[in-house]
Amino acid sequence: MKNSFIKYIILIVILIGNNPLHASTSPLLFKKANELYRGKQYAQSIALYDSILKENKTNYLVYYNLGNSHFKEGNIADAILNYERAKTLNPDDEDINYNLKIAYSNTVDKIEPIPLLFYQRWWQSFLNALSTGLWSVLSISILWISLAAGIAYIFAKTVSFKRNMFLASINLLILSGICYYISMASHRLIYGNHGAIVMEASAYIKSSPDEKSTNLFMLHQGTKVEITEETKGWKKIKIANGNVGWVATEQVEKI
Repeated sequence: MKNSFIKYIILIVILIGNNPLHASTSPLLFKKANELYRGKQYAQSIALYDSILKENKTNYLVYYNLGNSHFKEGNIADAILNYERAKTLNPDDEDINYNLKIAYSNTVDKIEPIPLLFYQRWWQSFLNALSTGLWSVLSISILWISLAAGIAYIFAKTVSFKRNMFLASINLLILSGICYYISMASHRLIYGNHGAIVMEASAYIKSSPDEKSTNLFMLHQGTKVEITEETKGWKKIKIANGNVGWVATEQVEKI
């Protein structure tokens, strides 16, 4: 329990303290890359954004701008890959989600996803009601209030007030635990995905991890897949409509 709580506190620090432009990222390089983008020198801006990401892979602004540069160059798969990486770091950003939708509209494959059951839709909507960081802050805030009620219970002079503070402390502690669980579930929903993007113009999806196996179907660049299994040189993938198969590792790029 103690170790779990310590991990929880560390996670909160990471989530709350995540600066959009980390100190390890050179502000001058970022500024220069942005100037190149505005000057329509997209290839040069791509090179600079890539160099920044070698230092800092937790910067959603760089991924977003890199996605924009690739989109302007007509590199739809690369644009989608970087928009998806930006979304992983900042899932509620309207610009990221809008540009990602536009990029996906330029892909060949139009795959209808399997509809979620009503309780799955409800649960995801509930998790997305607040960001992961806010659920975490709410959990810690309630925990502190519970602690304050516990202290009031210790020093209470009347039986009725003592009972009320005891009940308040216990109920708030339970509520804090619920918020903690929700923050973990929200974190898994956003960051626990095993998505990848098809980078090849076209890729045959095989029945087994063998070049000589049967071709099940074909996917085109920019299509998002879920990686469910990996072996040497191959990845087992599932697409939005539930179809599964194997694809060569070099044909997809993990988000």
